[in-house]
Amino acid sequence: MALYAFGSNGSGQLGIGNTIDQSTPQRCYLSSELPGSPKMLVAGGNHTLLQYDEGTVYFAGLPRDGRLHQSGSSMSSIPIFQRTYMSALGNKVKLCSAFWDGSIFVNSDDEVFISGLGSKGEHGTGAKSASVTLQMLPNFPPLLHWSKVVDIACGIDHVVVVLEDGIVYGWGNGRKGQLSHPKEIVWTPRRFTDVGFKVVRAVCGREFTYLVGEPSSGQHTILGSNKWQVQSQAPASVPKWKDVGASWGSILVLEESGKIMSWGRNDHGQLAPHGLPHIKMIAVGSEHVIALTREGKVISWGWGEHGNCGSPTDENGDVRGRWNEIPNHTLDHPMRVIGVGAGCATSFFWTEDSEP
Repeated sequence: MALYAFGSNGSGQLGIGNTIDQSTPQRCYLSSELPGSPKMLVAGGNHTLLQYDEGTVYFAGLPRDGRLHQSGSSMSSIPIFQRTYMSALGNKVKLCSAFWDGSIFVNSDDEVFISGLGSKGEHGTGAKSASVTLQMLPNFPPLLHWSKVVDIACGIDHVVVVLEDGIVYGWGNGRKGQLSHPKEIVWTPRRFTDVGFKVVRAVCGREFTYLVGEPSSGQHTILGSNKWQVQSQAPASVPKWKDVGASWGSILVLEESGKIMSWGRNDHGQLAPHGLPHIKMIAVGSEHVIALTREGKVISWGWGEHGNCGSPTDENGDVRGRWNEIPNHTLDHPMRVIGVGAGCATSFFWTEDSEP
C-alpha cells in the first residue's frame, strides 16, 4: 500500500517530507510501514491524521498536539507521517476527527480524548483555554444512554458526536445554531433537541452541521447558518445515500447509484459538475472534492489555489464546472487506487498493487 498527497503543505501536512505546496501527487513518507489501507483520513487547519483498523493513528503537520508524536511539540512542523503514541488511549482508536487546531479521538471503550488549541469550547471540558495535552472528556457519553459512539465530526471550531441510539451531542462554537438551541458557545457536551429522527451520520461545515438518518429513510437536517443557501436549497430527503460530506459552505451526497447530489456554495465550483462519471467514493475538503470513479480514476474539482485540485486551474485557481483527472505518472509500477481523502486544501489517495 502507498499513500500520495498534493495541495497545501506549508506546515508539512501532506507528509511528503517537505513544506512546499504540490499540484501533482507526491508519495508520502511514514515513520514505519503502513499497516494496510487507512480506515479514515481527517484533517484540521494544518495537520492530518490517518487512522487504521487496528487502532493506530499517524500524524503529520503542525504539532499543536503536544503528545501525539515522538519528536516533541517544539518542532515547527512534522513533514512525515509519524505514528502516535498515546498511552491514555491504549493505542486503540476507533474514531477520530480534527478541528482547526486540535484533534479528537474515541477509543475502544468509547472514551473521548481531546488535545489542541481553541478558545470557543472545542475541548468540551468547560475550560475557556484549551490545553495541548491529551485530556479525556469527563462523564461522556452520558451513562443514561448506555450507548456507544458511532460517529464524530468537527467544523473549524465545533464538535458533533453521534451515539448508537441516534442521539446527538455537541460542543464548541454554536453561535449560528450549528449545535442546536440556544445559539451560543457550548462549553460542555449538550444534547441536540431539534432533530426528530435517529441520526446515523454527521458532517460539519464552517458554521453548520449536517445530520442524516438511515439510507432507507433519507431523513436529514441542517442546523446552523443558511449562508450560501445551504439549508434553503436542501432537498426534502436523501434516500439511498452511500456517503455524505461537507465543505465549509456546501453539502455533497453520494448516492448508491454513483451520482452526486450537491447544494450550497459554488463560487469556486465546489458543487458537483454536470456530466460526472459514476462515482465510487468521495472526500470533501474545505472547498474542494476529490473522488474515485467506478473505473478507478481519481478526479477533483473546486477551489484549487494550492494545487489540491491538480491542474489546470483558471485565473482564480478554480476547477469550476468541470473536473481534473489526477495523473498517476508518479507511480513506478501499476497500482490500483482504493481510497481518497481530503482536508483544508489538501488531497490524498492510497493505492495497492494491481493484479498481474
